[in-house]
Amino acid sequence: MIGGAPLHISLLLTSAALTSALGLYAFRERQEPGATAFVVLMVVLASWSMSYAIGLLTPPGPWRVFWMRMVWFSTGTIEVWLLLFALAYTGYDEFVTRRTVAGLLVVPAIVIAGIWTNSLHHLFWIDHSFLIVDGLVIENPTWGILFWAEVVYTYLLVAVASALLIRLIYQSDFLYTDQSALLLVGIVVPFITSVLDVFVLNDFAAIDPTPYAFTITGVAFAYALFHHQLFDLVPATRQLGRNAAISQLDAGVVIVDNANRIIYCNTATEEVLDCEAADAVGSDIELLVGQSQLDFGTEDALAEIERGDQVYEIRASPITDRRDRQIGNTLVIHDVTARQRRERQLAKQRDELETANRLNAVLRGVNQALVSARSREEIEQSVPDRLADSDLYRVACLADIPTWNGDANRWTIADGGQTETPSPPALDGVLRPLEGEPDDGTTPLVADGDDSGTWTVVPVLFGRTVYGALGLYTDREAVSDRERSILRELGETIGHAFNAVETRQLLSAESIVELELECTDETDPLVAVTEELTCEIELQGVVPAREGTAVAYVTATGTDASSVREAFPAASEVDLVREEDGETLLEWRVGGDSLLGTLVDFGANVTEIRADSGRARYELSIASDSTARSLMDQIGRRYEHVHTLSKVERTREFEEGSSLSSEHLDQLTDRQRESIEAAYRAGYFNWPRDSTAEDIAETLDISSATLHSHLRKAEQSLLAELFDTGENS
Repeated sequence: MIGGAPLHISLLLTSAALTSALGLYAFRERQEPGATAFVVLMVVLASWSMSYAIGLLTPPGPWRVFWMRMVWFSTGTIEVWLLLFALAYTGYDEFVTRRTVAGLLVVPAIVIAGIWTNSLHHLFWIDHSFLIVDGLVIENPTWGILFWAEVVYTYLLVAVASALLIRLIYQSDFLYTDQSALLLVGIVVPFITSVLDVFVLNDFAAIDPTPYAFTITGVAFAYALFHHQLFDLVPATRQLGRNAAISQLDAGVVIVDNANRIIYCNTATEEVLDCEAADAVGSDIELLVGQSQLDFGTEDALAEIERGDQVYEIRASPITDRRDRQIGNTLVIHDVTARQRRERQLAKQRDELETANRLNAVLRGVNQALVSARSREEIEQSVPDRLADSDLYRVACLADIPTWNGDANRWTIADGGQTETPSPPALDGVLRPLEGEPDDGTTPLVADGDDSGTWTVVPVLFGRTVYGALGLYTDREAVSDRERSILRELGETIGHAFNAVETRQLLSAESIVELELECTDETDPLVAVTEELTCEIELQGVVPAREGTAVAYVTATGTDASSVREAFPAASEVDLVREEDGETLLEWRVGGDSLLGTLVDFGANVTEIRADSGRARYELSIASDSTARSLMDQIGRRYEHVHTLSKVERTREFEEGSSLSSEHLDQLTDRQRESIEAAYRAGYFNWPRDSTAEDIAETLDISSATLHSHLRKAEQSLLAELFDTGENS
């Protein structure tokens, strides 16, 4: 025998050491696909070489038979680990399951069990003997049927593993050619030596060359491992990633053949197809989209389909073989619902901005008309005319609330020259507030109009006083929130104009209407207070305050200050000014929710209020009879228990304004007159002051506190003469 025992044993030990080292190195990369099966494969190869080497040195007898049987733990299972490695490494790890491993190990388990029980049935070897050649104990068996079944099974699994590696070369566009070629060398060389041993050397005693070939296997695998990144560039990652990219892609993927039958679709298409992906296979493409909608003869053909509220875009691409023959088409389905919604939203915003710009241009003309208007009639005519002359609105009309409700007929309508003018809708029932906004009387309302148009009704108000409503009819199907906001401001602007005109008329009118009202409505704070307390409340004066509100100064007699303040409703802002001689002077910030606030907002001149025993009487004057009717309409809608006691129209008597004479100064004491004249002469009342109170006090040889006392008493006397006399007159 060539080389003798030392050479053979050295080769086997080298093979065992090399495969063991590869197994240890691969164990560090066991998280990579196929690495675990590779580790087991290397351990099995090393075990085979070691067991065979020990058997060659063991004398004939029971122990020699034992080591012969031990070899088959490796020989009988090596094909299983090789196939598992090839499956995991090439990206088919879905087949590497516990059930698959158990199934593949059934035949090896039967073989190993047959080897250890061969003396009972002789199915694995019929007979065997041992020969000693150059110190090596060589077995010479006569194989039975179980051995040949194991051979067929082994060669079958090795062929499948080799085919997977060869297929990888072509599938990866030759990216993994070097790794696959080295792996094939490491598999094919032992396979050929095994075939040689089984079919050529089987007739006479000879050493099995297969374990020696493992040295070549180790070298080939080591070269693939260290020089070609066997577990760094794992093809399974590419294969599994590609499969995952298709199956887990958010976009739907459908593959059809030339007959337009679905042969594959991922799970993302199930929602579009409304069926399971497996059920769709074999169906016609009409299940997804009409063939007329896609031109399969054109690359990247596009089509859009709707499924419920969703919109999908389909892009088709042809599939060709290596001979450039078309064998089918790939359809990629994208959900473009969000994109289309964004596009519609952007288009809507552009339209809204354009409309808002055009509306603002129209409103500049409206504002100019409001500034120049000298009467309510001018406002009622000019505003609808300018709005109807624009191309935004077909009809514009302005009227008070009773007219809108059908209780009066005081319309001002402008139709911009239209031949057919749609009738304004009734406020009750037809109108609805903007979705999501409370119907608090200040929000523009919409109503369906004729010819698919839209009515928008804007309240015309000043503070809480509603003068009427502005109705605008447009052929557009909808009115945007932005446009509503602008129109709401327009309604407030018109209300301010109405109030300014009426105030101006009240101040300059030769004819005014004087009204006396009686209120027993508990929503009026003055009624509520005098109903709870035994007291009398009288108005002293009303002055304007911030944000369109007013401040009223009222006196209360017959009760203490704390009681009357607590009796006012919680929402009222009431502050104590003074309390003396059984009379309490209060400062009351009047809101639009009170009758006095409504009267002030409407521009009425309230001259007197007296409230006691849950009853309040108001005396006021207003510019004209028509304005008085609007005021009473407004009051009637908000208060149930307000009655008109008297209504008198009279001509205003214009008087010269009150002035202070020397007689008024004579009513001051000498020290008061001396102090106020000294302060005036010294520039104390100028701003900025020319002299301080300390300077004047030093001049008069009095203290600063005494000077301030004289000044306040003098000012009080003169102002009382001025304001009280003016009011009484």
